[in-house]
Amino acid sequence: MRIKWQVAVALAAATVVTGCTVTVGGSASPVPGQGPVAKAVDACTLLDQDQVDALGYQTPGRSVQENKDRLQPPMCLWNSKDDIEPTAVLNVGVASDMDFNEYISGALKKSEPQKIGGLTWTQYASILPDDCVFYALLGAKSFAYVSVSTSKLDKSCEQAKLAIPQVAAHLPGGQDAPPVTPTTSAKPEPGGPLLSADPCAMLKPDQVAQLKDISPNGEKDTSSTVPNASYCLWDDTDGDGGQKAFEVWFGPSTPVGEWPGAKGVAPTETVDVAGKKWGIFPNMGGLRVTCGATLAITGTSSVQVVSGFIGDDAKTCDLVKQGLPLVTANLPG
Repeated sequence: MRIKWQVAVALAAATVVTGCTVTVGGSASPVPGQGPVAKAVDACTLLDQDQVDALGYQTPGRSVQENKDRLQPPMCLWNSKDDIEPTAVLNVGVASDMDFNEYISGALKKSEPQKIGGLTWTQYASILPDDCVFYALLGAKSFAYVSVSTSKLDKSCEQAKLAIPQVAAHLPGGQDAPPVTPTTSAKPEPGGPLLSADPCAMLKPDQVAQLKDISPNGEKDTSSTVPNASYCLWDDTDGDGGQKAFEVWFGPSTPVGEWPGAKGVAPTETVDVAGKKWGIFPNMGGLRVTCGATLAITGTSSVQVVSGFIGDDAKTCDLVKQGLPLVTANLPG
């Protein structure tokens, strides 16, 4: 298989056709006795800044130059905005003098041709399982493609179809681009009872004293990785012993299944504490000595308790389970 399949997270190309024109910067001088010289398009011009923004991607895009030896058309890649979930990569490119059949290398057709934005687009299989790529033939040796790569193929195709008419408007034979409803953050705004609560108030001094080898004083901090999250850490006091610190985390905009280490992972068990259902995650995030427990407060907010033990796998979740009734009794709301 040619190196072209190894180029990027998503395939995408849009091309200049013989006899048609695409606006490109600069000019190419003809060779005496020949017609005009085809010049590779800057694929980043196939979407303007307003279109990219409305589709939910960051500007500027990253331009990748043409490499005919590798059958790599010029392309441009845009990453989704930081506050958009799931994350995605949009890739658009143009080939002006490249044989489509040679480029596609026998990839299977995944859809019937469909008219979008005045051009006919067909989905072909990609080497990447969640990459959805559509191609439009523009001439004998020119074609266009748009692809999106995100967490699921159906979501990738949904986003690719939103981008195609915007790209088509910049291609020969394409129609004017329809308006785009701006993509907004899929992450919830912080709210609910956790927003103004203090995670260090989740254990009273007499309750902390019930937790062996844990400091009586907790220290509050904010997360650098989980948006809007704060936590309180009660350090361990056993020196080089196996006990790990005890932490209570508040996520006022973190749904219960979105905590790092628990995302996409089912709890190994559920513990009922006064009618509250805590999910237990031994080896949280793949860390053998760490145990976590999560509890939904609202549909978009949750609490997490984390601790662990080094040197005895049977004790990894002991302190977490011991602390859950104490924390549950003090939860806001």
